[in-house]
Amino acid sequence: MSSSTGMIGIDLKKGDRVDITRPLVRFIRGAFPEKVEDIMVGIEDLSKMRDSSLTPEKSEKGVDSLLRYYLQLTSMDSKLPINENQIHITFTWYDAFYKDSVFSGKRGSQSNSLFERSAILFNMGALSSQIAAAQNLDTDDGLKIAAKYFQVASGAFSHLRDKMVPMLQKIPTPDLSIEVLSSLTLLMQAQAQECIYHKAVADKMKEKVTCRLAASGMDLYSEAYKAMSNVNMKGSSWDKWTATCLAKQNYLGGLAEYYQSVNAKASNAIGEELSRLKEADKCLTDAVKQSSGNFECKIGSTKTTLSDVQSKINRALAAAEKDNNFIYHERVPNIKDLPAIGRAPVAKPTPLPSQIEGWSDVFAALVPLNVQQAATMYASRKDHLIHVELTKLRDATQSLNSALNQMNLPAALEDLSGKEMPASLLEKGSDVRTKGGIMQLRKLFEELPQLLQRNEEILRDTMKSIDDEENNDKHLRSQFGEKWQRTKSEDINRNMREQGQKYQQILDNAKNADKIVREKFEKNFQAIDILSKDETELVNSIPAGGAQSLSQEGQKAVATLKSYLDQVKLLKGERDSLEEKFKAGGDTEEIISKFSQLNVENNLFNDEAISSEQLEKVYGPLQAAVQDSIKSQDDLIAKITTANDEFVRSKSGSTTDPRSETMTSLANGYDAFIELQSNLQEGNKFYNNLTKILTTFQSQVNDFVFARNTEKEDLMKTLQSNIAKAAPPARPAPPTFHQQAAPAATPAAATSAAVPPPSQSSSVGTP
Repeated sequence: MSSSTGMIGIDLKKGDRVDITRPLVRFIRGAFPEKVEDIMVGIEDLSKMRDSSLTPEKSEKGVDSLLRYYLQLTSMDSKLPINENQIHITFTWYDAFYKDSVFSGKRGSQSNSLFERSAILFNMGALSSQIAAAQNLDTDDGLKIAAKYFQVASGAFSHLRDKMVPMLQKIPTPDLSIEVLSSLTLLMQAQAQECIYHKAVADKMKEKVTCRLAASGMDLYSEAYKAMSNVNMKGSSWDKWTATCLAKQNYLGGLAEYYQSVNAKASNAIGEELSRLKEADKCLTDAVKQSSGNFECKIGSTKTTLSDVQSKINRALAAAEKDNNFIYHERVPNIKDLPAIGRAPVAKPTPLPSQIEGWSDVFAALVPLNVQQAATMYASRKDHLIHVELTKLRDATQSLNSALNQMNLPAALEDLSGKEMPASLLEKGSDVRTKGGIMQLRKLFEELPQLLQRNEEILRDTMKSIDDEENNDKHLRSQFGEKWQRTKSEDINRNMREQGQKYQQILDNAKNADKIVREKFEKNFQAIDILSKDETELVNSIPAGGAQSLSQEGQKAVATLKSYLDQVKLLKGERDSLEEKFKAGGDTEEIISKFSQLNVENNLFNDEAISSEQLEKVYGPLQAAVQDSIKSQDDLIAKITTANDEFVRSKSGSTTDPRSETMTSLANGYDAFIELQSNLQEGNKFYNNLTKILTTFQSQVNDFVFARNTEKEDLMKTLQSNIAKAAPPARPAPPTFHQQAAPAATPAAATSAAVPPPSQSSSVGTP
C-alpha cells in the first residue's frame, strides 16, 4: 500500500514451473500428426510465454505479456484441451495473500487450463493494481495512469469472478473465492474513482463536479468495505485494507459534504451549509481515527493530512456559525432532511479484451477439436455412404458376371468350332498372370496374420498399461485412505477403456472377415491355379468339344448377343467411372471451412444436419446414377437371357458338357481372383491403418499413464512431507513391571532400569 495515498496494490500469485512442451507434443502427434513439425515454434513460444508469466515485469509490458498468454490459452483450449483426460499438465499456484503460502499449504494444483487462466488473470489484475498504486498522484499523468490501471484490475477480477471461477470444480486457493474477487473488484473500482476525483480537484473543476465524484467514491468504498468485512483472511493484510476502505469511505463522504456546503453557501443556503459542514467534520473525525495516518489527501490544490483537512473544515464551520449567529439566524436542518448529493460514478471495470494489437494465435494452423470431430463424423458418414453405394455397384457387377458365366458368355460365342480357345478366357488368364496370379494371393494371405498379430499385441499392451495404472492407484488409495486426494483412475480412464473395447470388436470382426475370404479362396483355388499358368497350359486344361452349326435364326441371335455384350462393356465402363467419382472425395476442405465458420459464430452447431446437406449436394447425383445403372442391368440381363435361349435352341451338333463346365468354372475363378485380390489388398491396408490408429491410442494412454505417475509422485512427496512435519508420536508408557519397581528405586536407578547400558543392550538374549 502506498504510504502517501493509501492506494492498495495486490500481491501476485506465485506459481511452480512445469514442463508443458512434452505433453503438448505427444498430444499433437496423436491428434494432428501432419502438423507436428509446423507448430513446434508455436509450442516453444507458448513455453516462453508461460515462463515469463511467472515473473512478469512491473510495467505495461508485463500486463501485456500476461494478457497475451491468457488469450493464447483461451484460443487454444478448443484445439489443445488441457485436462485430466487429454493433455495432462498439472499447474500449481500459491495463494497471493499469505507470504508463507509455499510452506503453509495455501496452494492449489489442478490439471486443467481453466485454473491456469484463472491464476494468470488474477496476476494481471494484481499487477495492474501495483502499477496504479505506485503512481505519483501529484502529477496529471500519474493520476491518469492510476485511474486506467485500477479500472483494468477491476475488470480482470470481475471477469474472473463472473466468467471463470464458477466453472472450476473447486476453489483451489482462498484468493480465488467469489467473496475475495468481489471485494477486489469493488476495491479497485473505488480506487479508480478516487483517482478521478483527485484529477478533478487538480484540474480545479467546480464544486458541483467534485462533490458528485467524491460521493460516488464514498459509495464504492462503502460497498468494498461491506464485501471485505465478510472475508476471513487472518494472517494477511486484509484487515488493514478493510480499515482503510472504511476510512476512505468517511474521508470522501466528508469531502463530498464539504464541497456541497460550498455550493450551499453560493446559494445563500446558510442553514444547509452549516449542516453539511457539521456532517463533513463528523466524517473526517471518523476518518482520522480509522486511517491512523496511513494516507494523505488533497483539498483544493494542496496535499495535506486528514487532520489538516479536518482543521480547514472546522475553520469554515466556525466562520459559518459566526455569520449565522450574528447575521442570518437560519435554522440548521438535520442532515437527513437535506437532498441527497448527486452522483457521478465515472470509474467502471474495464472489459477484458478478446484481441490486442500484434497478437495472433500461435496454433492458428490447428483446427478446433469440435470442428475436427465434426469433420471426422462427416468423413465417417461419407465413407459409409460411399461403401454402401460401391457395394451396390460391385454386387450388381458380380451378379451380372455370374449370369453371363452361367450362360458361358462370351466364351460360347467365341468357341462355335469346339476347338478354338475363347479370346475372353485368354484375356482373363493373361490378366491373372499380370497381377501375380495365385502366388500373389498366397503372399497377401501370409501377411494378414502378421498384421493382425501386431495390432493385437499393441492393443493388449495398451490395455495392460491402463489396468496396471488403475491397480496401482487402487493400492495407494487403500494405503493412504482419505489422504489420497486425486480423481480415481477408473473415473478418468472410462473413455479409454471403451475405446479399447471398440478396437477389440473391430479386430474380432476383421478376423471373421478374413475367414470368409480364405474359404472363398479355397473354393476357387483350382480355377485360379489354372488361370495362373502360361497360355499353353491354360489351353491344354480345357477339354475339346464338338463343332456346332447355326441356323439363320441362330446367327441373328449371335449378332444380338454380341450387341448386348458390347452394352455390358459400356455399362461396366460407366461403373468404373462412377467408382472413381465416389472415391475422389474432394470436399474435405469445403466442409471444414463450413464447420469452422459456424464454430466462430456459435460453438454449438448441428453438424449432422450440415453433413446430410453436404452429402446430398455432392453425392446425391451419383447415388441416382447407381440406381439407374442397376435398373439398366436388370433390363439388359433379361434381354441377354432371351437372346441366349434363342442361340442355344438354334445350335446343332453335340456340345461336350465338360468343356462348357470348365470354361464356366474358369470364368467364375477369374471373378473370384479379382474380388479376392481386392479384398486382401483392402485388408492389408485396413490392418496397416489400424496399426497407426492403435499406435496413436497407445501413445495417448502412455501420456496419460506418465502424467498420472508424475501426479502420483508429487502427491506422495507432499504426503511424506506432511508426515515428516507432523508431531512425533507420544512416548509409549513404560512396562508394568517398571511402574511397579519405580517407588523402590531412585531416579537414577529407574533410568538405568529403563535404558540398559550399551554393553547390556548388545548382548540381549545371552545368559
